[in-house]
Amino acid sequence: MNYYQFNAEDLAADDYFKEWINAPTPETEAFWKEFLREYPERYYQIEEARRLVTGLQHIQQTPVLSETVDTIWNRIENTLEESRTIPMTRWLNWQRGWKIAASIGLILSIGFLARQLTQKETDAIPGVARTADEWVETVNEANQIMQVQLADGSQVDLNKGGRLRYRTELAGAQREVYLTGEAFFDVKKNPKKPFVVYANGLVTKVLGTSFRIKALVDAPTVTVTVRTGRVSVYPNQPGRVHDPESKGMVLTPNQEAVFQRDAATLNKTLVESPRLLIPQKDVQAFAFDDASAAQVFNAIERAYGVDVIFDEEVMRYCTLTLSLTDEDLFQKLDVICKVLDADYKLIDAQVVIYSKGCQKPN
Repeated sequence: MNYYQFNAEDLAADDYFKEWINAPTPETEAFWKEFLREYPERYYQIEEARRLVTGLQHIQQTPVLSETVDTIWNRIENTLEESRTIPMTRWLNWQRGWKIAASIGLILSIGFLARQLTQKETDAIPGVARTADEWVETVNEANQIMQVQLADGSQVDLNKGGRLRYRTELAGAQREVYLTGEAFFDVKKNPKKPFVVYANGLVTKVLGTSFRIKALVDAPTVTVTVRTGRVSVYPNQPGRVHDPESKGMVLTPNQEAVFQRDAATLNKTLVESPRLLIPQKDVQAFAFDDASAAQVFNAIERAYGVDVIFDEEVMRYCTLTLSLTDEDLFQKLDVICKVLDADYKLIDAQVVIYSKGCQKPN
């Protein structure tokens, strides 16, 4: 059974799920705990389904409510029975209106009592009541970015439609949050307590950095883009791999990872528009006068945090005299390669230079 595709109503109607809620066994406990470990982003659906099942069970098993409902229905039936014996002409007088109104009121009373009792039961479900160390959820339904301040000083800019679930005090060995949608994280550094984001099957783990995660509900991919610091990303597969993090990758500024949810594969590349990582005053370093290819590529690496791979032996006689201050990274690479009669490719977030070399100067 592919429970990952189930919504809350589907789960509440499923016999195996109801067995776990109403009469858990070691087998069902193990299954659903493993399911949540593997797909933590389905927590919302699980909890909503739990409330539905528990609330319905309470209504069915509460004698007071059952007796009240029976009494109300008997009164309704008696009222309707009396109405049937009234001559047609009397239906036009005020008593007809009063009895109909009374019947409607009694019917509505059933719904009110059931809803009140279900709400009380919902509030009593373990994990729903909020304490200083309890899970809470923030949903951005506005048309602008919502800023969420966490207990450790970290800030999350939550995009429209985004959902963020977290503990009020970020308790535990790790600062764990769950994201659905898109958000930018600015995480306070704490080497003793990693910050971990679970988003649609992908785990992002940091000590202190800034990055963006795009994890839309129905999208086939999850994207993590790093602005500052280092980020570890890996598929959330605790039951399949002894150390899931060992199957992931580390991202640095101007790099992003794209996670294919169906295949559970990760690919690393450069962001669409890499940012300068050096102060603006240092941009003048891109004015070269008879500089070697190695000097130019080293300047590229420092400015954008990207590895440039080239054959130093082949390009040992290649030199450049040019100024590159206003161009973006890819424009700079285009100019450099045109001057050197070379080409470049982006492979695994690295710039790989292909060149036949340059003639030795006389």
